[in-house]
Amino acid sequence: MNSAITMIARLGAGALVACAAAGCADFHSKQAAIQVYTLQPSFSAAAAGATAATATVQVARPLAAPGLDTDGIALQRSGQRLDYYAASRWAAPLPEIVQSQAIEALRASGKFRSVQPEGAAFAADLVLQLEIRSGQAEYGGADGPPTVQVQLLATLGRRADRSVLATVSAAGTAPASENRMQSVVAAFQAALGTALGELSAGLAAPGP
Repeated sequence: MNSAITMIARLGAGALVACAAAGCADFHSKQAAIQVYTLQPSFSAAAAGATAATATVQVARPLAAPGLDTDGIALQRSGQRLDYYAASRWAAPLPEIVQSQAIEALRASGKFRSVQPEGAAFAADLVLQLEIRSGQAEYGGADGPPTVQVQLLATLGRRADRSVLATVSAAGTAPASENRMQSVVAAFQAALGTALGELSAGLAAPGP
């Protein structure tokens, strides 16, 4: 009798494992669904009558400070403790999102004849290397919504001889209206838009 009960228990446990591996509908995960976010700041187009641009530029994948080369949405608490929001992530690693939006900002500025990502099929006169020095939501000592800090450093160089033409730093800060994920992401978008707007305003293509 005991051996029969033991056999039934083993068969039952095996069925549970097999069903869990196959994703049976009767078993529901208690983990929160992952929410995926992206950033799409808006940039003002170049003013009419601006000088026609002649230089072309490729934007390399940005370098990132430790902990920021990830699709995790970073937050920093007191004591310099870096963490990430649970059940939320960027649609791509943060450097790739910044690269994409930097391209859009530079195109809107009208300062370059062509702005392309690194690895594009077309040759470029210049290369822009970005560094993400900060890109996190920062919480102070008191409870409440965070403030998002984005700090960028851009180095513009000539592709032919790798000479540096300009170095520009830019920063954006935006408080979240609530300690809710959508408000935090909106603050990230505002801070990134400010930083990239400042960056594109400070960069200029070299003369002929």
